[in-house]
Amino acid sequence: MKPIQLTGITLAVLAMPEALLAAEEGTSVFSVNFGLMFWTWILFGLTLLVLWRKAFPAIASGLESRTASIENAIEGAKSDRDEARRLLDEHQRQLDEARLEAKGILQEGREAGERLREEILAQARTEHEALLEKARKEMAREREDLVATVRRDAIDLSIAAAERLINEKLDDEGNRKLVRDYMTELG
Repeated sequence: MKPIQLTGITLAVLAMPEALLAAEEGTSVFSVNFGLMFWTWILFGLTLLVLWRKAFPAIASGLESRTASIENAIEGAKSDRDEARRLLDEHQRQLDEARLEAKGILQEGREAGERLREEILAQARTEHEALLEKARKEMAREREDLVATVRRDAIDLSIAAAERLINEKLDDEGNRKLVRDYMTELG
């Protein structure tokens, strides 16, 4: 049935120019032609009917699907934005935690460094005191050895002087001269 309607509409449209030409030959531009007006309204109604039944539903469904896809895209963008905001907040929280942890590690490092410094200083003081004590003992021992050596030398010198005095049996002035000469020989 539809092909017959389309064929009838097509024939009416094809016959229209001949009717228009016939109507135009004897009339003026401002005159009203009711036959032309009738066919114009008929064609307009048929065109509107075809558009109403075929084109408008397709256009409406296309617009509805486009509207739905735009709304879905908007909702997707909103959810993506919310997800991005959540991830940004999470990232910021993790960054803050990392900063706090880094501060804690730095503080622990400073404290450990300070403890190590104090331990090293204490150990250095202890070693310093031990070295000083050892040096004092060494100096005291060397002083004692030096005193003992000086005493031995003095005794040896006295014995040697006495031996010479006994061997030469001189007077006091001679004894003094003898000791002075012996001292200059040694010195």
